Amino acid sequence: MTGRSEALTIENPIAGPLPFGRGAAGRVKATAPAILVGLSACLLYALTIQTREAHVDEYYHLIAGRSWIENGSFAILEGSYQRARLFTIITAWSMDLFNRADLVTARIPSVILTAATVAVIFAWLRQAGARWGAMVGGALFGLAGYTLDIAHFARFYALHTAMIVCAVAALFIATRPQATSRPAWLAAAALCLAIAAHVQPVTAIALVGAGTWLLCDQRAPMMHLFAREGRIALPALLLIGLAGAAFIGLFGAQAWSQFRHVERWAAASQDEPLYYVREYFTQAPLMLLLWPVAVLTGWRRNPSLAALCVIMTGLCLLLHSFAGMKAWRYAFYSFPFLCMSYGLAFDAILARGATTPPKAWAIAAALFALLLIGNPLYRYSAKLVLPHLARVAKNPALVAAPVPDGGWNQASGALHRLAANEPLLVTGDDLRMLAHVGRFDIYISHSRLGELDSPRDFSRDFRTGRPLVDSSAGMSAIIDCNDRGLVIVSDSQWGNEMGVSPQVAQLIARRTAAVRAPRGFHLFRWQHKAPRRTCPYARHAASKTPGPRPVLASTSPRWQPGLPHQSCPSATLGIAARSAGAA
Repeated sequence: MTGRSEALTIENPIAGPLPFGRGAAGRVKATAPAILVGLSACLLYALTIQTREAHVDEYYHLIAGRSWIENGSFAILEGSYQRARLFTIITAWSMDLFNRADLVTARIPSVILTAATVAVIFAWLRQAGARWGAMVGGALFGLAGYTLDIAHFARFYALHTAMIVCAVAALFIATRPQATSRPAWLAAAALCLAIAAHVQPVTAIALVGAGTWLLCDQRAPMMHLFAREGRIALPALLLIGLAGAAFIGLFGAQAWSQFRHVERWAAASQDEPLYYVREYFTQAPLMLLLWPVAVLTGWRRNPSLAALCVIMTGLCLLLHSFAGMKAWRYAFYSFPFLCMSYGLAFDAILARGATTPPKAWAIAAALFALLLIGNPLYRYSAKLVLPHLARVAKNPALVAAPVPDGGWNQASGALHRLAANEPLLVTGDDLRMLAHVGRFDIYISHSRLGELDSPRDFSRDFRTGRPLVDSSAGMSAIIDCNDRGLVIVSDSQWGNEMGVSPQVAQLIARRTAAVRAPRGFHLFRWQHKAPRRTCPYARHAASKTPGPRPVLASTSPRWQPGLPHQSCPSATLGIAARSAGAA
């Protein structure tokens, strides 16, 4: 290291990562606190795994994961679920390890991955010299309601966030002046980004953010290289520019179309550029309002890391604001960097008060308490977690209790008996029917039909292979071409514009006979002497089978049934869920 860089390191003690120490003892001493923080977070998330109601999309990985274990496929009935296959495999490993196929085991990967992200944030800040800031940043991230939701969600968002944070951390370490093993860190960053891109296309936005920071942070070395190797660098830049222009010309329109694409259930927020401002102002108003102050305060301690946090939070959220699909979980990977901004700010406060520690501690403690109390994001967590932990302390068996799933857990037995001898099952809840009843034959959904390439009645959902309907005419044709059938729809989907629309619900009520239903459900049955017309869809084998074929309740040589009536999953992902639909 040159004398100039040494002077910078002394003047700014957290300009880059601190050495881990020599030998095994030094590495253990350096990593032990982060491991302890990660284990503590994992314990908290595991003990509270039932606090979040089941979400319908958790079915995908659970059922497809079961197929992966049994036959190496991602099959769901006659269809296949191909999205985020790596996470489905990880979910399958968890279920196989615990020999239990339910939401508790399906959520364990998210629990572990979220806890690992907390540990990485803590280790990153601590290694950068912000020892007390590491505790604050890790706590703000780990205790947030957003984080609890993701930890208790058997979906790929925990994996995506962990990979983005690890990739950016590896890139940051690789670009520090005193960094060692740069190729290994860069390879790790590339691998993490590849995994993130596999599970979520929005990784492109995170890549833009990381690339923007890299250009700003490394501008001096780049300019020096350009000045020294101008004859080579100038043509290289020209070629890069031409390649970029060619890419935009060939694929720009398609990329923009995909960027602005929106599903039916999310169409209301497609043209709402202030979506994430509103989201954070609702859930974390103090964090949003004080963020510029936190950035400026933390900048004095570590300009490079503070700039990274600003770009990965501000620029990424800005780009997400103009995307078609919007939901807080899509941009959750930016939230750790917001929390790290506050970690740096708190460390700067404590450093400024080094000569008067009590005063510095009092200011930091008051601000930290204000953030926890003044943001609904943390009050929500406390209201959810603390009562549950008290119940677990009184009855430890609750740790293995089923995940709440609205009325499906209680009604599954009655629904199974009612459906047992019906040749045709029509539903507005496809995956829950598959999990709790055993099968379904036709799915009514305005939202899901809009996700198909050919959004017409009786098109087949590629995920399940079952026909979809969305119109009164389609439902009327089903009633006419089958001499007998049963309709089972939950209250949440009945009369729902995105599910069983009011028009279809009125037709069902008019043309069929109501059946006494379990609480929270609408049941209707029809029966003719003979079909009145030919069905406009091809029948599948299951329609000819008189009894339901349980998918998750059945046992196989490698499986034992889980808890009674618990196989899979409700249609709301905790806080800030403004619309129902695919997650």
